[in-house]
Amino acid sequence: MTADVVVTKPAPNFAFMAQHLFTAILWVDENLTITWLNAQAEQLLATSSGRLLGQSILALLTPKTSTSTFKDHPKDHLKTHSDTHNSKKTKDAACSLTERFRQAKVYQQPFIDHDHLVSTQFNNHTALLIDYSVTPVIDEQHGFIIEMWGKDRQSRISEEQRQQQQYNVARQMLRSVAHEIKNPLAGIRGAAQLLQRQFIKFSEGGFFAEAALTQQSAASPHPDKQKNAAKLRSYTDIIIAETDRLTQLIGQFLGSHQLPNWQMLNIHEPLEHVLSLIVNQYPQVTLQRDYDLSLPELCADKDQLIQVFLNLINNACESMTEFEQTLQQHKISESQETPQATMQMDSNSTYQPILHLQTRVVFQHTIGSQQHKQVLQVTITDNGSGIDADLIGQIFFPMVTSRAAGTGLGLSIVQDIISRHHGMIDVSSAQSSIHHTRQTQFALYLPFSQPDLTIKTS
Repeated sequence: MTADVVVTKPAPNFAFMAQHLFTAILWVDENLTITWLNAQAEQLLATSSGRLLGQSILALLTPKTSTSTFKDHPKDHLKTHSDTHNSKKTKDAACSLTERFRQAKVYQQPFIDHDHLVSTQFNNHTALLIDYSVTPVIDEQHGFIIEMWGKDRQSRISEEQRQQQQYNVARQMLRSVAHEIKNPLAGIRGAAQLLQRQFIKFSEGGFFAEAALTQQSAASPHPDKQKNAAKLRSYTDIIIAETDRLTQLIGQFLGSHQLPNWQMLNIHEPLEHVLSLIVNQYPQVTLQRDYDLSLPELCADKDQLIQVFLNLINNACESMTEFEQTLQQHKISESQETPQATMQMDSNSTYQPILHLQTRVVFQHTIGSQQHKQVLQVTITDNGSGIDADLIGQIFFPMVTSRAAGTGLGLSIVQDIISRHHGMIDVSSAQSSIHHTRQTQFALYLPFSQPDLTIKTS
């Protein structure tokens, strides 16, 4: 009689598995001290594990009270009655949360909290809205597993997907209309060219010959007929020129049909190429580079990225130049009314256009429905007049622009190229207290590799 041999399989490394989850995981011991967290938790909380390890979980999860603290009033060194009351409320909230942990351990009952605001010294008091769950665990080590989900991130992903769907629908409709317009334009141009040729033949061989005979017999010139002939010729020239302009505009609507020329490149090459073209056009703009030179190469079309950066950087410089001209006109008008106040304002403050470029690696970033372990981030920031809040959600749609001289096609082309690279682009414009400017930032996120192109690029 032979006994069945039981083969024991090695247990999986749960810590290794947790590092590859999309959910933020923290391990808290019986004393409510954070003893371990995964990379997604660091990404969500915008802090490093070194700052969180050994800290109490209550510092993160205790509900905050809306108070005026010493930080808000640095000159007030005395603790007011309001501060004492709020401090007591914070202690009560911490005790209540501690009791919830104790009951979860005693009854082995997990609990969940929604819409919790995290704002602590560990993440530089950056407001973060999360949902979290606490699960008690009885094993070799007693403790709690805490899972966190960022609500801001989920809202951002949903909003980006909604905007991308709207953009695709609008783009498809415009392309359909552009195709319908392009064919008649070709017919109009061809008819205008034929009309011009026939008119030239008629003018040279018939009309002017007859006019010459009439002039010889009557011995009187006909300048009016020559003027009319020149006018008719100019009319056909206008028709041809305008149809060519509309055809070029339709071509921009339709976009390029050429497939991307994928190649491995350093992102700083197209950036510096564009800067070399633009920096001489705007000498008044101060350029600030913040590059991560350790970035790996990415798979992209270099010419298309040059077009993207050319549009974004040129728009930023033009926005700051127009804003500077507006400030100068405003100062001139004010100097005529109150010269003394204007001289004091000029001596205290001077507007300086600043273009800031930054390259970074972002970990665990979602683009559309695809989660990437790491993506390339390129941010282009200017301090010009900014983008209105009502317009910022539509800025990538064709024919939408915030500039008087803009065509509304540049950012639409940028969006189309970034979509072909399976990336995304985000824009924000926040008010600044200096010169009433706005910090406008375009953030590009590009995957380092393109799907189904690994073999081709290698």
